[in-house]
Amino acid sequence: MKRNWSIERVLNWKLHYWGAAYKTLTDILPPRSVIRLVKREDDWDDDDLQPGQAFRIGYYSPQDGPDCVWLVDSHGSYFHTWDQTSLLRNFEVVERSDETDIFGNNRPRIEPLP
Repeated sequence: MKRNWSIERVLNWKLHYWGAAYKTLTDILPPRSVIRLVKREDDWDDDDLQPGQAFRIGYYSPQDGPDCVWLVDSHGSYFHTWDQTSLLRNFEVVERSDETDIFGNNRPRIEPLP
């Protein structure tokens, strides 16, 4: 995949501007990565999330920033949002994608999990 250096340069500036807990692009889970829910918190009201469910990481939005992670369900639709810190606490990374365009400009839709 071709690297989009202009997007990465803008995102690095925004990471500095947002003052996030992560400092580089390597700390952000790339889109199309596969994750699995390991544990539920006791205070969750959402019964749609059960341990063992697998999701893909969706493309990030420039408006929301890299801390707003979209989960893509098994049907290929954007299902739920999450933040980077609690994502690593409650999910395990099954497969890390090598996607470099985190906003998904001119990229195909994220396919459902098999």
